[in-house]
Amino acid sequence: MEVFEYNKSLLTRLEEATEVLNCTSSRVGASDVASQWAYYIECYVEPSGWQALWAMPRLICEELDIKYPTTVYGVVDEVLSTDLTAVFTVLAVDEVIELPKNQIVNLIDLWPVKNQENIELNAEVTADCLDKLRFFYNHIWMPWDNDCDDDINWTEKHLQSRIRFYFDLKRKDMRRCVAAHIRTLIVEAKYIQSKREYLEMDLSDKEDDVESDQQLDDSQITDLMRLHFRLTMIKSQFEMLENPMLRRIYENIMFDDHKYLKHALKLEKKELRRSLEGEKAKAYIVTQLRTLTEQLKYLEKAQEIIEPGKCVQMSKSLKDVLDFCNPSDHIYLPPGVHIMSFLEYFNDNGLICGLTTDISYNNPEYFAATPQEHDVIVTTQDSDSILLIFDGNFTIKNVILDCRTARCGAMVKNGTVTFENCLIIGDGKSSTKHGITVCNEGKLILNGCLIRDVAQGIVLRDDATVHMKDTNVFNCRYGLQVEDGTEVKFDKVSFVGTKYCGIYYLTNCLNNKVEEQTIVHDELYSMKNDLCESLPWSGDCTFENASRNVVLINKQASLVSGHVADVISDSMEDSYVMNAH
Repeated sequence: MEVFEYNKSLLTRLEEATEVLNCTSSRVGASDVASQWAYYIECYVEPSGWQALWAMPRLICEELDIKYPTTVYGVVDEVLSTDLTAVFTVLAVDEVIELPKNQIVNLIDLWPVKNQENIELNAEVTADCLDKLRFFYNHIWMPWDNDCDDDINWTEKHLQSRIRFYFDLKRKDMRRCVAAHIRTLIVEAKYIQSKREYLEMDLSDKEDDVESDQQLDDSQITDLMRLHFRLTMIKSQFEMLENPMLRRIYENIMFDDHKYLKHALKLEKKELRRSLEGEKAKAYIVTQLRTLTEQLKYLEKAQEIIEPGKCVQMSKSLKDVLDFCNPSDHIYLPPGVHIMSFLEYFNDNGLICGLTTDISYNNPEYFAATPQEHDVIVTTQDSDSILLIFDGNFTIKNVILDCRTARCGAMVKNGTVTFENCLIIGDGKSSTKHGITVCNEGKLILNGCLIRDVAQGIVLRDDATVHMKDTNVFNCRYGLQVEDGTEVKFDKVSFVGTKYCGIYYLTNCLNNKVEEQTIVHDELYSMKNDLCESLPWSGDCTFENASRNVVLINKQASLVSGHVADVISDSMEDSYVMNAH
């Protein structure tokens, strides 16, 4: 099935939003925005009878305990323009799941297919309208806008600046640290808004329950006030950053250090020096509150690792280092918990290394062990975020990535990323979280690592490559997901206790004799006769206590091709975290 694709410019997006919101002829307050969209949808979207793909939101996948992303095919019975939703009847789904036939779904989650049963329907206009709606509510409308004062003309104050702001991030027209800070604010604001709505709903139910003696929870009221104050602070900061002139002033105040002053005053000289002699990477050592003896112990360990003659600077936290270091710099972390919130690319042959000794994470004793005080733990407090994002060569050593609050441990967009003696750990409950995702032409090297307790251990897309050596994948629903065009090299690899399968292979290369959509194999190479091309993996691996070892999915019999899945995924993910890089 094919869907309509769009790649619109800044000017086009601005013209479309201006037309929908009727900005030129009337004043539009924040409370009027939804009604303007409802009127537009009512005028231009087919009211019923059109087939579409429903990209199930992550939250619904979590509630149904199914993997994300999951796409469903069905028909729209009625468009509820006032609520920006639709009555959707499920006709088919790739996954073997139990799903209620009739659903109320958000319009932004629907993708009209090109080939409609009723050729009289104007599916192209409907798809274009939903694309406009999706872009606006995913990327322009902010969590605090619902609370805006209607005395303010929302469109005049925010519409153009927000759209330009989105494209500034997409084109990388701002400093790396500032872009990361902005994305962090957005992720936090969306999390706060969802938590605030939940608390408000819970408190409202208690107030309405007049027959109950249940009293209002003071702690909940306090939490609600704290969330409100924090969201107000984020709003003030974000609205300042929308303005390019104020953003430059903010950069100079908040991220003004010797490096940026040097960059601003002597740019030409610095670039010339870089080209002639190259700029050496610096080393940063993060320190924590410890005894002098312990500090000296870790500094001695750093001295063994850091090459002689390299400039070294001490810093009090990982966050502080990331705010001003170059991508190529090397960061050394002592044992302890290091909280980061850095939604920007890591690249340029940089390094994050834990100052630990005599710890091997590719060891069965770590299959169930909890992180200890002698471990170097990197984690985040941002719910539903990606812990590390790479678009170039980078190395992570001797580190535990605690992904229990993140939706993905690491994403490799491009370059070669090496994990050496690392543990990537999830919460063991989620059905949607990934350990590592590799896409485009990214290459992942895992040496002496353990990935455990995530829904999908490793996901390879497009032309991605992974080399796994002395590595275990434990207690994941899917150990490794591959598709045509990817490449996998196994060297002493084990998939242990995978709940659905060890290897999940999505392919269009099954020979004509194979009609089944799902084929199960116990041996790594026993499916050669099913394929008209060579397998995407080489080497050998073992399976222990796996419910199924290798599962082949016939994409020719699937609802959605890999390309369509990528189109939907790229548009539905948060632009400030994924697509704007």
